[in-house]
Amino acid sequence: MEFRRIFGQIFGTESVIAAVVFGMVIAVMAAAAVVSWRKRRRGEAPARREHWHLLEGAYGLALVGMAVFLVVSSFSANARENADPKPALTVKVLAYQWCWQFSYPGHRVTMRGACETGRYPTLALPTSEPVRIEVTSADVLHAFWVPHLDYKLDAFPGHVNTFTVDVRHPGRWIGRCAQYCGLYHYEMDFYLQAMPPAQFGRWLQVHGGVATAAEAAARTAGAASAPSPARAAQPAGVSGR
Repeated sequence: MEFRRIFGQIFGTESVIAAVVFGMVIAVMAAAAVVSWRKRRRGEAPARREHWHLLEGAYGLALVGMAVFLVVSSFSANARENADPKPALTVKVLAYQWCWQFSYPGHRVTMRGACETGRYPTLALPTSEPVRIEVTSADVLHAFWVPHLDYKLDAFPGHVNTFTVDVRHPGRWIGRCAQYCGLYHYEMDFYLQAMPPAQFGRWLQVHGGVATAAEAAARTAGAASAPSPARAAQPAGVSGR
């Protein structure tokens, strides 16, 4: 997911800044202790200076610079994360006590389960394509959470929250409701399954849907690259005429 990569970078940068500031504070405290100890050994009186304008000004400028950098980088990361590309697919997620419903508008596919009996529904997505996820609730507050994606989104009754996900690699991961919602909250799970676009197109058709243009193109390209049965059966050196 794009925001996972972006905020991973921001977290790394802020961790380095925090480590540098902590190291500088420790170094200054250690230097002050050494200078004070040496003065006591030589019998010198402590400094009576109340202000050191140059040092205080440099310290203030450093703090302002760090604050400006952190604010600008955070706002820049938010802008990049919220600049969602045009989605290739939209999935409507409906949370209810105590399971999930996944609908694919335009494809006549709706996946439901019976979570309290262990029949968890599957949210299928194509890989390497931006998918818009619209999350809402039919009753109480829930939370859509896929630990593998490091992302959680609340599901409110009467309100739709959205985000865009681009899963880069095929796989199957567990998803959960991360907000306590009643008796069978602990069973309110689902599966996220990511697959290549051509396979996803077949999945839609198996479940009664219609393949998207991108999925149909992927299947067409795959079929065009495969040799015809008649030509594949010919021995080497024999033309097709």
